[in-house]
Order: sequence, then structure tokens, then C-alpha cells
Amino acid sequence: MPTPPIHYTAIGDSITVGIGALFNYGFAYQYRDALKKDLQARIVFQNAGKSGITSRELLQLLRKKTELQKAVASAQVITCSIGGNDLLQASNHFFTRSQEAVFERAFQNFRNNLEDIHDAIKRIKSDASSPYMIRYLDLYNPFPDMKFAVKWVKRFNGAFDGLIDKQTAIAPVYAAFLGQETHLLFLDHKHPNMEGHRVIARAVQQLGYYPIR
Repeated sequence: MPTPPIHYTAIGDSITVGIGALFNYGFAYQYRDALKKDLQARIVFQNAGKSGITSRELLQLLRKKTELQKAVASAQVITCSIGGNDLLQASNHFFTRSQEAVFERAFQNFRNNLEDIHDAIKRIKSDASSPYMIRYLDLYNPFPDMKFAVKWVKRFNGAFDGLIDKQTAIAPVYAAFLGQETHLLFLDHKHPNMEGHRVIARAVQQLGYYPIR
């Protein structure tokens, strides 16, 4: 009897889309290939990433978009890249207003949205008949020479810690990029380059496959 396929749905922002990688062969596609190799299974893959999306917008899609809900409901593997655009928007406001309070507001909104995103995924998966796993990516720092950026990227990343449970783990992308940003970022200094996407995929892969295997 053939082994049933594993369904993998990738959600989130332009990192999920693959921006910065050659031919958009980003971390999600590379992780798909790692799943196939490591688990010796056919992978049914859906990339539901959307460039420029914020945590609030992803939450709205999870609550309202039937196609996305179906893709999440069918998945044994879910990855999520989110938060980078929340942070970049706050940075743009900071550069025009020079008020660090914009980061505090952005952080509070992001943390609340992230908790609601996780709850929305859990609700969609509440009737799951097979084990599933969720893998979030924490945020790398595209501005490592700016002290305020280090502070707030770390603060944003702290919001992911409360999501960890038996299905959920956080890929340590910040740590993987630390000190290597110039080698791992694309020409725009915002997105990962091809090597950066490879590093992200590896960070997710190294989390293992519990509880699906």
C-alpha cells in the first residue's frame, strides 16, 4: 500500500513567497524538498505567501479567506513567516518622526496579532484527524549596526516564545543570521538572498518533524 502524501502549506510574507532567491526558490520550496528527502514521502505543497503582508493582514486572511483555511486544514506541516513588515513599517515611522514609541505600539499590535494568528490556526486544525506541526520563523535583523534595531527585533522575537506547544516550534533565524547579515541578505538589504533562504530552510529542518514523525 503506497504511503499517503504529506500536505505542507506555507503561509506568511515575502520570505515565504521566496523574494530574494533565484527564481523565487526560497526557503519554503527548499524545505519542501527537505521534507520529501527526510520523510521519504510525496509532498503536496501549497505556497500561500503574500508579499508585503503584515500580521494584521494575515490574521484577516486566516479568518475570512476560505481557500487559505482549506489549505491550512489539510496540512500536516505549516510554516509561517510574519512580522518583518510590521517592524519595517514601524521603522519607516521612526525615521520620519524619531519617536521610539512607534515601536512599542507596533510590538503590542504584533504580539496580539501573532497570538490571534496562532489561535486561528489551532481553530482551523481543531478537527484534525492526523498529527500536524507548525513552524514559525523568528525575525533576522536587516539593520544589525543600529542599536534600536537590535533592541526591537529581539523584542518582537520574544513574542514567538509564547506560541510553543507540542505541535509548535520556532526556527531560530535571528541566531542563524547573526553576524552574517551582509552575506545572507539580498541587494535590497531587506530580504534573504539565495544563501539566506538556504539558511532559513536549514533552521526549520533542524527543528525535526515531531509530532508527525
